[in-house]
Amino acid sequence: MAGGPVLDSDVLIDYLRGAGPGRELVRALIHGPRYRVTAVTAFELALGRSYVENPRPVHTLLSVPLLTLTRRAGLRGGALLTELRRKGAAIDVRDAMQAGICLEAGTTLVTRNIAHFERVPGLRVAHPTESKWA
Repeated sequence: MAGGPVLDSDVLIDYLRGAGPGRELVRALIHGPRYRVTAVTAFELALGRSYVENPRPVHTLLSVPLLTLTRRAGLRGGALLTELRRKGAAIDVRDAMQAGICLEAGTTLVTRNIAHFERVPGLRVAHPTESKWA
């Protein structure tokens, strides 16, 4: 896949904590095929206590191509959230923005939060333990 998958914040947090299914994936992607992140992930990582204490590791993880919340992605994410709410299957606003970005980019989102993101029609999601990423 051109540009590599988009890694959700939970996968990057696994790496930063040194535990969890995202740790090995990020290690493999840092030294091999690349990954991408979204501006939403940058926002979420900046909310963490470890970022306040030492932002350097986060900045290192975010030094890859960044997908932004464009107008089209924002509109797509907003319409998506409206539809999911109507169906009684809403996801978090940040997750809807993340989904809109990934849908517009035509990329796969790698996340541990499969249950939420599988609600999004057309979004390709994968768990970090899927070997095709490493």
